Amino acid sequence: MDETNPGPAATRVAVECLTLWLEQDRQRAIDHIANLEVDPSGPGPTNLIVGLLNLSSWLALTLASEQGATTDDELREKAGVILREFLRLLSE
Repeated sequence: MDETNPGPAATRVAVECLTLWLEQDRQRAIDHIANLEVDPSGPGPTNLIVGLLNLSSWLALTLASEQGATTDDELREKAGVILREFLRLLSE
């Protein structure tokens, strides 16, 4: 990744990885991610995580907006509620 700011490129790679994951070919997605981690022209593990966090943030804030949050504070608060609910569901 030769971009000065690796965030957008890493986020594009994250979208690509999530797209593969959603296609239900989980092994293909896992293999793709493993290859990205060692590809010298790829985002690298840290930037891949940053890309996934960028994508996740956008998705959580979009969901918060869809649930009625409008201001920045409301969006962050509602996104936090959504994430806590998801964690609760994971622990069941």
